[in-house]
Amino acid sequence: MKEKLNFQQNLLIGSLLFGLFFGAGNLIFPVQMGQASGSHVILATIGFLITGVGLPMLGIVASALSESESLFDMARPVSTGYAVFLTCALYLTIGPLFAIPRTATVAFEVGMNPFIAKEYLRLGLLIFSLIFFSITLYFSLRPGRILDWV
Repeated sequence: MKEKLNFQQNLLIGSLLFGLFFGAGNLIFPVQMGQASGSHVILATIGFLITGVGLPMLGIVASALSESESLFDMARPVSTGYAVFLTCALYLTIGPLFAIPRTATVAFEVGMNPFIAKEYLRLGLLIFSLIFFSITLYFSLRPGRILDWV
């Protein structure tokens, strides 16, 4: 028999899922999309709800119903090779290929882009990224020292 979660546990899990899926894109993109859609705002809203709410919810339900211990276990019924490929592809997509470069790019766009001439933007982004990730690496290797600096 499965254990039922109490209200506090449900609230915690709900908050964690909200934090996992709700990002700046969910705050900015719908407004921009609504403005760009013009008279087709209802269709654009339906499309956003399907892709921004429906698909993540479907993923959570599928993950819960599979009762798999890991992503690899979930993909293994297809084949072991596929499970290895999918797991590696997802982990690379989540981190090194998209999320990590985006952190430097967003910080550059917000903090430095307005002050750099257009012809030097690529060089500026390269230099900024090197400095940004050097500082990130320094703090990552010394996690206890972050509080001393902040």
